[in-house]
Amino acid sequence: MKKLGFEDESFRTAPQSLWATRMRTETMLGIAPKVEEAGFTKVCVTSAAAFETAVMYLYEDPWERLRLLRRAMPKTPLNFFIRSRNLMGWKMLPNDVIELFLKCIQRMGIQWVEVFDGLNDLSMIEWHFGVAKKLGLQRTGHISCTESPVHTDEYFAAKARELVRLGVDVVNLSDPCGAMIPERVRSLVIAVRQALNGKAKLGFFAHDCTGVADDCYIEAMQHGVDILKTVSLPLAHGYSLPATIDMLSHAQQIGRKVRVDEQRIKEIDDYFFWAAYEEKKPIGKRVQFDPVKYKKYVVHQIPGGMMSNLENQLLELKLLHKLPEVLAEAGRVRQELGYPVMVTPYSQLVGVQAVFNVVEGERYRTVPEELKLYVRGAYGKPAAPIDPNALDRILAGGDKEPIDPSENFSEPLVSKVRAEQGSSLSDEDLLLTIFNTRETMEKFYQNKKTIESHPVVRTPLAFLIKELATRHEIKTVNIQKGSFKIGPNFLKQS
Repeated sequence: MKKLGFEDESFRTAPQSLWATRMRTETMLGIAPKVEEAGFTKVCVTSAAAFETAVMYLYEDPWERLRLLRRAMPKTPLNFFIRSRNLMGWKMLPNDVIELFLKCIQRMGIQWVEVFDGLNDLSMIEWHFGVAKKLGLQRTGHISCTESPVHTDEYFAAKARELVRLGVDVVNLSDPCGAMIPERVRSLVIAVRQALNGKAKLGFFAHDCTGVADDCYIEAMQHGVDILKTVSLPLAHGYSLPATIDMLSHAQQIGRKVRVDEQRIKEIDDYFFWAAYEEKKPIGKRVQFDPVKYKKYVVHQIPGGMMSNLENQLLELKLLHKLPEVLAEAGRVRQELGYPVMVTPYSQLVGVQAVFNVVEGERYRTVPEELKLYVRGAYGKPAAPIDPNALDRILAGGDKEPIDPSENFSEPLVSKVRAEQGSSLSDEDLLLTIFNTRETMEKFYQNKKTIESHPVVRTPLAFLIKELATRHEIKTVNIQKGSFKIGPNFLKQS
């Protein structure tokens, strides 16, 4: 069978899923040389969420992060995960901003861009692929998968054919909510592979929210996907992805040839166990599949982060007992809104509206402005039409004119902002100014931290010895590797 490639997501999806995207650049740099040696097809190093967190919470320059990671991994193809027309935040950005952004990440040494639209509206991201091709960037088209009556194999196959027409090198099938089961993955992969007809490689990844991602990966491997996205073992499972070391073992068992160095993978795992301990971050835990819970979950598909927000909101209102009712209502709202894939911001739009509907006892009595924009088309075209009755309620008494989001895509913004900010501002800082508010940037520059480009990283043994030295209750230590032993008697003789 053909070789199977692995794309590492330990710097991007993993911390976003388990550490609220709070992985410091120095933590990444500490293991980057080993990642370089591991033989990954490519490494996804950052995304819009990571850029935002670096600026707003870590006070690290996200552009400097890219420079340093490129320097630490000079031979490894690096991937940037791009969110539709928003890039950062949720403001739709025009063509000139997207073009400048792609030029900047290319200058940083990024070779791959992976572009997705949460509604799978490919008209929203067609421009990205054209510019990327012109710049010589390799391109991955991302399809967000979900379960609904309209998200059929043919729906996804049609999206794959359209991505081939747009000139992508890889089509990635993604299950961001862990909604698919192995049997579904089997039919989906077969259908999309036939649609690609060898004109682009096929990738796959799924979050392990419901506990079946490992089995879904095995199905994908058995039916010929070319690339899997995986993460380091301590950063795997839960809301994250399966572990590289586990998928490597499964691939070998079913006869797929792999390009990954198993010893390096184990060293990377050891490092992230240490990093999680030292930074007091959680380690991913496996989820046990529960068919009863799954049957309820797949109706609403509220992701983990949004679920905790819903619980907190209801707790503050002393209405936590209404959570089952809210989740059932979320499934109904999702259906009425055209079955959006439950990723940001659509999971928030559905979840918040469900809370309003239940708490107020009247459906769509209160409607956030963002939802009104969504049903008018500002975010793009959903997979299914908006329910007419829901549409009437949502837009009652307000503007009902459809919005064409592409109307302003050709209007220049870069030259306008540069005129306001001055010509001395670099392209990279100009983009940060476009992406963030003035208050956010002022706070960032006030608190900006220097990134240690050559962090001192202790080996696991050195860290163990240092840790043992702080444990005053430990009187003796014995160290053994094979026939080699060091204990208190040896130390006395020495």
